[in-house]
Amino acid sequence: MEFSNLMHLLNNGDITIFSKKKNRKLTKINTVVLSLPLSDARIINLVLLVLGTSLNLLIILIIVCVPSARTSKNFYIVSLACSSMIILIEPLEEILKWFFDVNMKLNMDYVCIINFDISIITIVVLKFVQYVSIFQNQISFGHVLLKKYTTVKSILLIWSSCIISLAISLHIYDYFEEDMPDIYICITIMFITMPLIISASIDALIIYKLKILKKIEGSWRMNELRHYIMLVVITIAFILIRIPYRLARAINFLEPKASCCTDDKREVLYFMAKMYPFVFSLIYISLSNEFHEIIMTILKNGCQKFPREIRISSNDNVIV
Repeated sequence: MEFSNLMHLLNNGDITIFSKKKNRKLTKINTVVLSLPLSDARIINLVLLVLGTSLNLLIILIIVCVPSARTSKNFYIVSLACSSMIILIEPLEEILKWFFDVNMKLNMDYVCIINFDISIITIVVLKFVQYVSIFQNQISFGHVLLKKYTTVKSILLIWSSCIISLAISLHIYDYFEEDMPDIYICITIMFITMPLIISASIDALIIYKLKILKKIEGSWRMNELRHYIMLVVITIAFILIRIPYRLARAINFLEPKASCCTDDKREVLYFMAKMYPFVFSLIYISLSNEFHEIIMTILKNGCQKFPREIRISSNDNVIV
């Protein structure tokens, strides 16, 4: 009798045990309330989309199409360019809605977090690869780590692990809404403090070893030093442009009425975050000697055959 009554209640919709989870509203983390006029916001999004996409695709095209540019370090640059452009999916959504009335209905939690996590981990790994490339002859696993096959596997590992971690996190948010602020804050701290500590440690090791080599060889290894400076500038740009919005969102969870994280200020920080693909590509194009040499070769010779290896210094090798 009790079973039949229970089934009757379920059929009439008086009990929504199963449908409640299915129809529940997904928790949104990265929400931005526009204070700018919609037309101005769309123009800004269009400019950021065009600049960020075109310059990053130029970098990717050069590295992929020129055999001499297909080095371990440049493969990580391609990965960083791709991860940086992910945040431009949101401006793309706005432009499609503006011009074609197409609504993609994106979940910006995925767009913002996966862009952030993959980018910061790739920057740290890229610095470690820079350290290994300088001293590959003195490090037992140096040549193995710099092989293209190993590099591709490492990049796939970074992307897959970050995607899995993000999927698990957002799944937890959906089922434990009351714990969402604590989980988001802990993950934010983990993906900011740990990578930055490791990055600073590798920076110290690189500059220390380069100073030792300067004493031994009598001069700086200028190409290695320039590449190191480029990575430091990219890291600083990431800290100044990408981290503020992530921190502001975390602080907003802790203190919703905090003056530093109002809706208007988070909107500004979010537009700043969308500038990073353009800034990153501009830094790489401006500071990469290898990129300059390839562009000059293209301008002089056109799209003819490139040498399979360019020796920028006596210590730079392309390892297949």
